[in-house]
Amino acid sequence: MKTQTQLTKRTFLLWTGLILAAIGSYLFYFIMARMLSVEDYGLLYSLIALTYLFTIPHETIRTVISKYTTEFWVKKEKGKIKELMIKAIKTISLISIITFVIFLLLLPLWTKILHTNVWSISLIGLSLLITFMLPIIWGVLQGTNRFGHLGLNNSAEMVVKLALGIILVSIIGLGVNGAIIAIPLSIAAAFFIGFIPIRDIIKAKKKPFKAEKHLFRYSMSALIIFTFFVALYSIDIILARYFFSPLYAGLYSAVSVISKVLFFGSTAITRVMFSEIIEKHGKKKTEDSRKKSRKVLFRSLGFLAIMCGIFLFIAFIFPELIINVVVGNRYIAATPLLKYMMLAMAFFSFSSLIVFYNLSIDWHKKITAKILGSVAFLMMAFLILFHANLEQFVKVILAINIGLFLALLTTLKR
Repeated sequence: MKTQTQLTKRTFLLWTGLILAAIGSYLFYFIMARMLSVEDYGLLYSLIALTYLFTIPHETIRTVISKYTTEFWVKKEKGKIKELMIKAIKTISLISIITFVIFLLLLPLWTKILHTNVWSISLIGLSLLITFMLPIIWGVLQGTNRFGHLGLNNSAEMVVKLALGIILVSIIGLGVNGAIIAIPLSIAAAFFIGFIPIRDIIKAKKKPFKAEKHLFRYSMSALIIFTFFVALYSIDIILARYFFSPLYAGLYSAVSVISKVLFFGSTAITRVMFSEIIEKHGKKKTEDSRKKSRKVLFRSLGFLAIMCGIFLFIAFIFPELIINVVVGNRYIAATPLLKYMMLAMAFFSFSSLIVFYNLSIDWHKKITAKILGSVAFLMMAFLILFHANLEQFVKVILAINIGLFLALLTTLKR
């Protein structure tokens, strides 16, 4: 009962912060949808999707930092958390620079795929210099159960991005490039603000730890898993930009943004479940610990089912109203697509929960990676083959996500 109460409380704290962050984030997307042309909005969203592929380590870093921070936090070893954080910042700084250089070297390819100019792509690439740093702070906040501060930090990033986006696009008149510039600046702001609630860890005396081999193996497993995972919710946006006209790519971007409210809203449940399982049962391999971990999983699935039910009900009953209110009547032609995309995101949210559960108990990582990799390949192949129109494109995404969920269910068997 205590575990359920903690899960509910922590989920509520983090969800409250993430809801505020989501409001800011989606206000950014929705306001940009109204300020920019449909074509420019499609370009903006496809550029952001491109950075998703390059920021695959983002989720890996956050997950690994959270896992080890939780283990040190339970033992009251703040010095080891500080050492972990310092090592991570040094290593990630180098990775950020290398990633940015690779991104710049591939500029000719990006301009061809996304049908845009070098200037816009170069600007979005700036976010790669700082975006890997932020998950270090978020991982520490999550691992030390500071879900309220984690939610507030997410909110701070979105508020800064929204404010800068409006100023740079509307007041200064930079158009789509103004929206792009707001992204790395907001990430940098959230990173530095994030040090405030972890002052006690910063002041602690560093304490070395010997977990390099296990940390490396776990990090590599997580990296492979998240490489395929991120591809599954970003490759479709890039392909839509490539295959369809700017107008239709813009319509698809609007529906994709709205439907992802469901997926990103579910991350509060996923994050809390992940920390809860590691804190209570993560290193134990007994049958009793597995049963307790599964109880946390089933409670989380229950919360997620309720949330998905509410979102799907609204999307199926009032699709045109949602499109009109959120992004405006210029995107009303995309209304028939919303129910399919929302349903696809519901299945993807359940898949996400299973993936994080397997990572939290260090279970079936190879099988999980193989499933995600296979499905990501299938999604790319089927979208390349079947894109006669947007409806066919979206139905392929729905079918792939249903298949992904069913495949991941098999990893829960003992």
